[in-house]
Amino acid sequence: MAAFNLFKKKDNIDWVTLPQPNDSISFFETIKKESEIFWADTSPNKGIYGFQIQQDSKWRQRLSETELQEFENSIGFSFPTPLRNFYKTMNGLTKQGINIYANNGTPHAFRSVFYSYPDDMALIQEQIDWIYEATSVKKQDLESLEVSRIFPVYGHRFMLVDIPGNPILSMYGDDIIYYADNLSKLLVNEIFSGSIYNVSDFESPPQSQPDIKFWLD
Repeated sequence: MAAFNLFKKKDNIDWVTLPQPNDSISFFETIKKESEIFWADTSPNKGIYGFQIQQDSKWRQRLSETELQEFENSIGFSFPTPLRNFYKTMNGLTKQGINIYANNGTPHAFRSVFYSYPDDMALIQEQIDWIYEATSVKKQDLESLEVSRIFPVYGHRFMLVDIPGNPILSMYGDDIIYYADNLSKLLVNEIFSGSIYNVSDFESPPQSQPDIKFWLD
């Protein structure tokens, strides 16, 4: 991949310029490198609730092909190419996410934000089962109903496994909305939110949204 001048100073903000999103290993390698630089100088926002990435977090070592196949077997289906490329590049973070509850006095909580294998298998399955239960759909009925399978990538952001392009939905129980056109756009917006110089490259306009049976009916 050609070199990019990733960080630019503008209005006292370090803006990051990233290559066009394409869900390739090369793209994810760029995200891996630049996100670790970004997190080295970024601490959780003290004024908000929800799980945030801790300062100095780094990506864990990528999965080998054997480990990736074991992961797929544990989940029960083959991953689409974007998800395979993601896990061939990184596999969760070295630090759990932190919820500081806007410093309201509640003890801080910790949990994974990007899910790793095998450590987060129980959490991954719990997230998937939660959505199925909340929407009254049975796992064994998905194929006959022609409903896309789902996989949590970041928090409650789920990839649609069987939809071309593998768009991302925000799924919190039965509260479901379209979130991103693809995994690349999800990662960049979640990691570098508010600091993306070429932000238009990572937007997911309404006209780009595909028809999504059941989940958005």
